Amino acid sequence: MPIYEFQCQECQNRTSVFVRTVTSPVNAECGSCGSKDMIRLITSFGVSKSVSDVHAVHNNPNSPDYYMDPRNIGRSTEDKFASMGMEMPSQIRDMIDGAREGDMPGATKDLQPNVNEI
Repeated sequence: MPIYEFQCQECQNRTSVFVRTVTSPVNAECGSCGSKDMIRLITSFGVSKSVSDVHAVHNNPNSPDYYMDPRNIGRSTEDKFASMGMEMPSQIRDMIDGAREGDMPGATKDLQPNVNEI
C-alpha cells in the first residue's frame, strides 16, 4: 500500500496520495487549489531493521572489514571455541572481557597512542 507524493504545477503545493495497491490508478488533485496538473515526486523511504538483522549483515567473518571492528576478534574466538565444543580457558575469557572494557592485552597496548603524544 504505497503513499505517493505529488507537487501541483499551479501553486507548488505538495500532496500525498494513499493508494491501496500498486496497480490502482492514481488520480492526484491539489488539496490547496484543486488543480489536476500534478507531477509525481520521488521521495525517500525508510526500512526498519532489528539488531539481529544488522548483525547478520555486518558480522560476516568472510568480509574484509569484519576484523576492523576489534569486538569481532573476541566474538570470533568465542564462536570458534563453541563450534569445537571446547570450554574457553579463563585466561582467554579475561583477555576478551578486558579488551571489551578498553584494556588492550599485551603488545597491543604499544599500538595505542599515548595521550601526551597526540
